[in-house]
Amino acid sequence: MIDLHVHSAYSDGLLSPEALCALALHKRLRAIALCDHDTTDGLALMVAMVDTLNRTEERLVFLPAVELSTGDEGRIHMLGYGVNTSSKPLQLAMAEIRQDRITRGHRMMEALAALGISIPPELLPDEHTVGMPIGRPHVARALIQLGVVNTMEQAFDRYLAVGKPAYVPLKHLPTVEAIGLLLSAGAVPVLAHPMRIGLESQLLESLIHSLQNAGLRGMEVFHPSASHGDVHILQGIARRNGLLVTGGSDFHGDRGSRAQIGVLPAGWQTWQNDLAALLAAMQQQKYTGVKPVAHDANAACLDIAGDIGL
Repeated sequence: MIDLHVHSAYSDGLLSPEALCALALHKRLRAIALCDHDTTDGLALMVAMVDTLNRTEERLVFLPAVELSTGDEGRIHMLGYGVNTSSKPLQLAMAEIRQDRITRGHRMMEALAALGISIPPELLPDEHTVGMPIGRPHVARALIQLGVVNTMEQAFDRYLAVGKPAYVPLKHLPTVEAIGLLLSAGAVPVLAHPMRIGLESQLLESLIHSLQNAGLRGMEVFHPSASHGDVHILQGIARRNGLLVTGGSDFHGDRGSRAQIGVLPAGWQTWQNDLAALLAAMQQQKYTGVKPVAHDANAACLDIAGDIGL
């Protein structure tokens, strides 16, 4: 019924905010959150889309958010719900990350070229236009199109994961600093997909205790990376420590991926109460909203719905 973690073409997703709205409409979602990596550029357009939908369709709750990669090798991701896009400290930090991503993209291309793999520019995003600079998902999709690999997983396993020949490290914010930036931007910090960090439950709970002292407010319990048993463990940790419980598909738009919009692990019986608690925390954090862009949102959303066959 809800999906609190999706990505658009403004970072490393494939779909525009209009297309995400059309999918949300098709899936009859009650709430959706756009959590692009290290950018808030797509939020205003998403607000406009949702505002228009809410004039004609069943109400859709939209939570503007952002996802920051932090810590060693960027393994700890922080979601910030209710982010204020006018926060100068956050925008400056993300601008530095963007510049580092541009440099990293060039180095990845050089590493692949040394392996005899040349990716034509037309298969990659233009780093000077709207959207995230070249990242690993973009490169993985290009490798699929070239026939070098068959899946995103193969692209990472063979070339792009840590320790692989085309992996280039990216500078990441210290986790505590990222939490501080989100708090200063009026956002509610939530730990994303904790199972991807790779810690056993006791060490994970110790990490969470330390992050709570820095201002962590919630944890993404329901995520495709968590098995049924993992969800049970994560939910226990969250409830024991008074954390908000969230869930999201981490949808990027790739066909064949396990991450599909609105598809979460089973068993989230308390989603209505958990969503209400998150919205209340956003209000308490003095979320001031995102001003929607001037746009014929209704026409755009209907056009996209037709284009993708909904």
